[in-house]
Amino acid sequence: MLIYYLIEEYRRHTTIARKFSFFIFPIYIIFFTAVGGAFIGDVLKIFPYSKFILLTMISTFLYGFGVGSFEFLGRSQEENTLLTISHIFPITLRESYFYVFLRDSIYYTLLFLVPSYVGMIISIPFSGLSLIQISFFTLSILTSMFLGYSLSYALFPLHQRAPKIYSSSLLIILIYVISAYLNIIYFPTVELQITKQWIWFLISFIVIISFAAIGYEFVSENNKIPKKSYSFSLPKYERIFSDTMLAKDMEEVVRGNVVIKASMTYFVPMLLLFIFVRIVNLSSGKSVYNSLSISVMLSIFSTVVYSWLTIMDNPQYLSYLPLRSWNLIGAHIKTHLIVVSAISIPVIIWFNLSNSLMILPSISLFYINAFYLLSLTAYLAGYRITSMLFDPEIVMKFSFYSIVPGMILVIFTLGTDFLDYLVSATVSVLVILLGIIVLRKAQERWVYFD
Repeated sequence: MLIYYLIEEYRRHTTIARKFSFFIFPIYIIFFTAVGGAFIGDVLKIFPYSKFILLTMISTFLYGFGVGSFEFLGRSQEENTLLTISHIFPITLRESYFYVFLRDSIYYTLLFLVPSYVGMIISIPFSGLSLIQISFFTLSILTSMFLGYSLSYALFPLHQRAPKIYSSSLLIILIYVISAYLNIIYFPTVELQITKQWIWFLISFIVIISFAAIGYEFVSENNKIPKKSYSFSLPKYERIFSDTMLAKDMEEVVRGNVVIKASMTYFVPMLLLFIFVRIVNLSSGKSVYNSLSISVMLSIFSTVVYSWLTIMDNPQYLSYLPLRSWNLIGAHIKTHLIVVSAISIPVIIWFNLSNSLMILPSISLFYINAFYLLSLTAYLAGYRITSMLFDPEIVMKFSFYSIVPGMILVIFTLGTDFLDYLVSATVSVLVILLGIIVLRKAQERWVYFD
């Protein structure tokens, strides 16, 4: 059965993305890991080794937890999969979910960890690291990822049985992660990598096995996957939003807990970025950010929210309605701005409490860059899934068109000279004009549903 689950996962990804795009993804990881490894010496000059390990291990843990949450809370509801039709097999739903856990444990190890390991090996002539050092570091990363993934498996039954307790658990995880970042509490794989004491690997291994056992034990034994029913609330949202498509999107956002999911994939990484920047400040003895540069980084991080919006609808169904695909894309853009505003604007205001004169410029810069990035996303991806995993070609094009203005804005907003402000203002105007042009081209391009 595990082999069939692996075959299904492969077919699913090669169906959503072309085979070329699917197989280019590991090459993409190998390249950037090799480049990062080659400059590891320069990275460690900026801030201490212990801080680098702390950032890497906890980020990998969150990645594993995010992947698992997406699998167990999102894709488990897809129709016509081995999981959803498991009632016709001589296995229980509990066993079927366990196969999913094993499948993704193998799948993401081969897709992410192995290419990362290869990339670090390629960088050895430039990094000066030994094969033993790289192998031990990869083991630590793998353990961190499995800690997060097994935790998502353990909490999944809780989401089914007691959603409020599940939400409280997410808050506890966030508090633990922040405490670990601030060195208030131990994080097993950080201690493993720094001290090289195998007792921390044993502790991590026991925790992973325990999480997996909890997930297996508490998943329902019934072969019927529980379904949630919702009342039809579109008229209520139409009274708030005059646009019917926007009202439908906002109803889906609330009904699908997109705000919670966006918080985990947007707000939490953003929060960790701020902690990381603070660590760099303390390590380097100087400030490496201000409210304007933070606004730019917030707008860059916000693009991940669009991915959650693209999985809410079935384009095949919408193709039968009297709609252009742009109607759906336009609704996604408006919904995106509402969701990220609710998360980002309070953060920007909080960062400018000591200098209220910078609140308006910071908010303006956030929306300017967010508008440009949204325009690019709308043109390149349209209503399709924007995940790097599913279509690397889209993400590569997006990176090519966004990295130059993004880097210029981040770098020059760090300065306080007249030239810095002049360059930032000039680039902002150009970004607005480019955004308008790209958005118009997106309207012309996206007429039909494929």
